[in-house]
Amino acid sequence: MKIIEIGTKGETNRGLQKKYNEQQIPHGLDYSLLFEYCDQGICVTDEFGNIKYINDHYYRLFYPKGVPMEKKNILKDNHDKIIVNAFRDRKSTQGTLVNQAGLIISEVQAWPMFSKNQFKGVVASYGIRERDANRSTKIYELKGNEIMGLKGPFKEIIGESENIKKVLLMAQRASQITSTVLIRGESGTGKGLVAEAIHKYSQRKDQPFVVVNCGAIPSTLLESELFGHEQGAFTGAIRKKIGKFELAQGGTIFLDEIGDLPLEMQVKLLRVIQEKRFERVGGNETLEVDVRIISATNKDLEKMVKEGDFREDFYYRLNVIPLCLPSLRERMEDISRLTKHFVCKISQEMGKSPVEFSREALEAMSQYHWPGNIRELENLIERIIALSSKEIVEIYDLPDYISNIYEFVSSESPETGLINMNNKGCIATLEEYEKEIIESAINKFGSFNAAGKALGITHKTVAFKARKYKIID
Repeated sequence: MKIIEIGTKGETNRGLQKKYNEQQIPHGLDYSLLFEYCDQGICVTDEFGNIKYINDHYYRLFYPKGVPMEKKNILKDNHDKIIVNAFRDRKSTQGTLVNQAGLIISEVQAWPMFSKNQFKGVVASYGIRERDANRSTKIYELKGNEIMGLKGPFKEIIGESENIKKVLLMAQRASQITSTVLIRGESGTGKGLVAEAIHKYSQRKDQPFVVVNCGAIPSTLLESELFGHEQGAFTGAIRKKIGKFELAQGGTIFLDEIGDLPLEMQVKLLRVIQEKRFERVGGNETLEVDVRIISATNKDLEKMVKEGDFREDFYYRLNVIPLCLPSLRERMEDISRLTKHFVCKISQEMGKSPVEFSREALEAMSQYHWPGNIRELENLIERIIALSSKEIVEIYDLPDYISNIYEFVSSESPETGLINMNNKGCIATLEEYEKEIIESAINKFGSFNAAGKALGITHKTVAFKARKYKIID
């Protein structure tokens, strides 16, 4: 076995790994006799999740740069979910790991260990398919300097902020496996775009990509829409209908607004995920289906589970790989690039010459809170291009609720207001800040509704605060 020199003291991979094994090995158990020369990576834990043994293959796979392994615990140190699930569920588990380039590198199997019916830990094996000695296998924790390597449809998604690139990199890796994906995010953040990119970069890219908006289909028709129906199954079923799952055979089905799915349909979809089979409405034939499921929602599913509006088992089946898209206000540095992208796209569609946004206009747009996210930005640019005949879009060409907040923020003097400090150089209380902001907004915009839009709150909240601070009678 090749020894790789690492570290400042000239220690080898095997040297550091051997030190770790000598320090951690349980009394009376010499795992090295069993696994030292195994051609798979091996990791053994105790009943508390502490890593007690790793062999050289595991060490080189996960820690190519010689990172010390002292006092590692699979429950605390962000290890792969396969070994963690075997530990928590006390049953055999298997799965696939991928590296940061999206390449499959390891088939994993993990088994619980018992002695006299008492749980003693887990042993996991990692069958290496393809290894890159310069990359870490962990896919659950990313650092800023690891944001790289977006390819294909993911590279085409506009965004330079670290927030969006982290999510896209995770989505790119998820596209190489078949586990279910749950995309979370506010309305208008691009959940459908990411779902389509996952399909296009997967091995199913040549097969159908079927989209179902669960919130737009009446509950009485949803089962027929998803699974199809036989002729005469119900009144109006004059012919057999093929459902969305059959249409997606071999490909991907995207279940948008999954939080709107009725409880009875959650049960039926859970069966499809678990057993990969279903029957058409009014039919007796059981159909087998090979479909990758991606779902999306802007709802708080955890809260819905607690309140009984969403099945817990169904939630865990969907949430194998969670992706959380940032809102536009969490990636304001992308406003300029997104604006240029939409200007080129919409101008071409309308057959008009592209416009430019002035620096002041872009600055104002960067200070707006964008409750409708990217969809709101796109709609705004479409409206401006459709109605304007100018080559340069200035700040006064923007809607008042965007230009006014910019003027409001820009005109505040830090020497006279409470935004920074008072005239004695002391920081004000939170309520004093809130009172001045509410009062200034009402005076500036003249109504609760306009002030609320500028501040990103409802007009009812503005009215409540105004009465609270006796700004109005």
